[in-house]
Amino acid sequence: MLQAWSQAKHHRWRVDRNQITRYHLGHALDPSRNWWEKIEIKPRTCNFYVFRDGATLAALVCEDLARIEPVQAALRAVGPNLVVVLLMDGPQMEQRWPGKYATVLAEDPGSSVLTLTSFGMVQRSAMPGQQDTCQVGLWRERLAGAQELKLPKGRHGLLLTLSSAAESCRSLDGRPDREATIRLSLSGVRAVSHPDPPEWADTSA
Repeated sequence: MLQAWSQAKHHRWRVDRNQITRYHLGHALDPSRNWWEKIEIKPRTCNFYVFRDGATLAALVCEDLARIEPVQAALRAVGPNLVVVLLMDGPQMEQRWPGKYATVLAEDPGSSVLTLTSFGMVQRSAMPGQQDTCQVGLWRERLAGAQELKLPKGRHGLLLTLSSAAESCRSLDGRPDREATIRLSLSGVRAVSHPDPPEWADTSA
C-alpha cells in the first residue's frame, strides 16, 4: 500500500513587474509593486520514498530546485534515483531555468529528474502572437539528456513509463558497488483523457 506524505513549500513566490506581465496578472496586481505569496514557511523537510528495491524517489517544490540550501545538501547526500520537481512556472523547455538546474542533479548525484508545471501556468505564460506551447514537463537523465513532455490538445494528462537498469558506480577511493545502483530511463509517454472532464479541465483551446 502506498504511503501518503506531504512536503512544504520552503520559499514564497515574489511576483515582480516582469512576471505580472508574463502571466497576464495586471488586472489583479499593481505592476509597480512586488507581490509576495502568502503562505506559512515551515521547517525544511525532504522526503525519500523507496518505491522498489534499489530505487528511491524524492520531491522538490519550486525554488528548492534553483537554490543551494539544506534540502539540496540532503538530496545530494542520499542521491535518489528519481527527483520529481513541482513548479509554478511556464512551459518546461530544455533551455529554461528548470532544465538547466535539472542538469546539475542529473550529473551529480546522477538522478533522473522530472520537472512538472500546470497546463494553466503554461497557458498564462503565452504572449499575444506567440506560438502556442504545451510543454507541461521535462525529463532529464544523465545519459539520454532531456526530453520535453507536451500535452496534446484535448488531453488531460500524460502517462509515463520508466525502465530501470543496473549500473556500477565507484566511490572516491575506487571501490565498486557491484551494480547496486539503479538507473531510471524514460521509455514511453502516452497522453490520456478524462472520460467526463469538468469545464475547467478543457485543454482543447
